[in-house]
Amino acid sequence: MEKTIRGTSINDIVSFVYSLALVALGLLGMAGVLYHALAPKGSLGAWAGRLWTAHPIFASLVVVGLVAMALTARSQQVSYQRATGRSDLPLYVFVALGTFFAARWVTSGAF
Repeated sequence: MEKTIRGTSINDIVSFVYSLALVALGLLGMAGVLYHALAPKGSLGAWAGRLWTAHPIFASLVVVGLVAMALTARSQQVSYQRATGRSDLPLYVFVALGTFFAARWVTSGAF
Protein backbone atom coordinates (compact mmCIF):
# COMPACT_ATOMS: atom_id res chain seq x y z
CA MET A 1 0.00 0.00 0.00
CA GLU A 2 1.08 3.50 -0.69
CA LYS A 3 1.80 5.59 2.38
CA THR A 4 0.28 9.01 2.88
CA ILE A 5 2.19 12.05 4.11
CA ARG A 6 2.07 11.15 7.81
CA GLY A 7 2.89 7.47 7.31
CA THR A 8 -0.65 6.13 7.51
CA SER A 9 -1.74 3.78 4.76
CA ILE A 10 -4.83 4.40 2.66
CA ASN A 11 -6.26 1.14 4.03
CA ASP A 12 -6.09 2.54 7.58
CA ILE A 13 -7.92 5.69 6.51
CA VAL A 14 -10.65 3.70 4.74
CA SER A 15 -10.99 1.45 7.79
CA PHE A 16 -11.35 4.51 10.05
CA VAL A 17 -14.00 6.07 7.80
CA TYR A 18 -15.89 2.75 7.69
CA SER A 19 -15.84 2.51 11.50
CA LEU A 20 -16.97 6.11 11.80
CA ALA A 21 -19.86 5.43 9.41
CA LEU A 22 -20.92 2.38 11.45
CA VAL A 23 -20.91 4.39 14.66
CA ALA A 24 -22.84 7.23 13.00
CA LEU A 25 -25.49 4.84 11.66
CA GLY A 26 -25.73 3.14 15.07
CA LEU A 27 -26.28 6.48 16.80
CA LEU A 28 -28.84 7.46 14.17
CA GLY A 29 -30.66 4.17 14.80
CA MET A 30 -30.73 4.77 18.56
CA ALA A 31 -31.91 8.35 18.08
CA GLY A 32 -34.62 7.24 15.66
CA VAL A 33 -35.93 4.57 18.01
CA LEU A 34 -35.98 7.01 20.94
CA TYR A 35 -37.63 9.71 18.85
CA HIS A 36 -40.36 7.42 17.56
CA ALA A 37 -40.96 5.97 21.02
CA LEU A 38 -41.02 9.24 22.96
CA ALA A 39 -42.49 11.65 20.38
CA PRO A 40 -45.87 13.19 21.29
CA LYS A 41 -47.58 10.90 18.77
CA GLY A 42 -45.16 8.04 19.44
CA SER A 43 -45.84 4.74 21.13
CA LEU A 44 -44.73 5.82 24.61
CA GLY A 45 -45.01 9.62 24.48
CA ALA A 46 -48.78 9.89 24.86
CA TRP A 47 -48.88 7.29 27.61
CA ALA A 48 -46.06 8.96 29.55
CA GLY A 49 -47.73 12.38 29.20
CA ARG A 50 -51.06 11.10 30.52
CA LEU A 51 -49.34 9.30 33.39
CA TRP A 52 -47.30 12.37 34.35
CA THR A 53 -50.37 14.65 34.24
CA ALA A 54 -52.58 12.35 36.27
CA HIS A 55 -50.08 10.88 38.77
CA PRO A 56 -46.70 12.65 38.93
CA ILE A 57 -45.49 10.72 41.99
CA PHE A 58 -46.41 7.37 40.43
CA ALA A 59 -44.70 8.46 37.20
CA SER A 60 -41.53 9.23 39.18
CA LEU A 61 -41.66 5.75 40.71
CA VAL A 62 -42.09 4.24 37.24
CA VAL A 63 -38.99 6.12 36.03
CA VAL A 64 -36.95 4.94 39.03
CA GLY A 65 -38.15 1.36 38.43
CA LEU A 66 -37.24 1.52 34.74
CA VAL A 67 -33.76 2.81 35.56
CA ALA A 68 -33.26 0.08 38.16
CA MET A 69 -34.48 -2.55 35.70
CA ALA A 70 -32.13 -1.25 32.98
CA LEU A 71 -29.14 -1.30 35.36
CA THR A 72 -29.97 -4.84 36.49
CA ALA A 73 -30.36 -6.04 32.92
CA ARG A 74 -27.06 -4.42 32.00
CA SER A 75 -25.18 -6.16 34.83
CA GLN A 76 -26.76 -9.49 33.84
CA GLN A 77 -25.77 -8.93 30.22
CA VAL A 78 -22.16 -8.11 31.15
CA SER A 79 -21.82 -11.32 33.16
CA TYR A 80 -23.47 -13.29 30.33
CA GLN A 81 -21.12 -11.76 27.75
CA ARG A 82 -18.10 -12.67 29.85
CA ALA A 83 -19.26 -16.28 30.07
CA THR A 84 -20.23 -16.75 26.42
CA GLY A 85 -18.15 -14.22 24.52
CA ARG A 86 -19.09 -10.78 23.32
CA SER A 87 -21.73 -10.31 20.63
CA ASP A 88 -21.97 -7.40 18.19
CA LEU A 89 -25.62 -8.09 17.42
CA PRO A 90 -27.06 -5.02 19.24
CA LEU A 91 -24.68 -2.73 17.34
CA TYR A 92 -25.69 -4.15 13.98
CA VAL A 93 -29.40 -3.97 14.85
CA PHE A 94 -29.00 -0.25 15.52
CA VAL A 95 -26.88 0.13 12.37
CA ALA A 96 -29.68 -1.47 10.35
CA LEU A 97 -32.24 0.84 11.97
CA GLY A 98 -29.95 3.80 11.34
CA THR A 99 -29.66 2.83 7.68
CA PHE A 100 -33.45 2.63 7.47
CA PHE A 101 -33.95 6.05 9.10
CA ALA A 102 -31.20 7.63 6.95
CA ALA A 103 -32.69 6.23 3.74
CA ARG A 104 -36.17 7.38 4.72
CA TRP A 105 -34.82 10.82 5.60
CA VAL A 106 -33.02 11.14 2.25
CA THR A 107 -35.92 9.85 0.15
CA SER A 108 -38.92 11.46 1.84
CA GLY A 109 -37.44 14.17 4.05
CA ALA A 110 -39.11 12.72 7.14
CA PHE A 111 -37.15 11.18 10.01
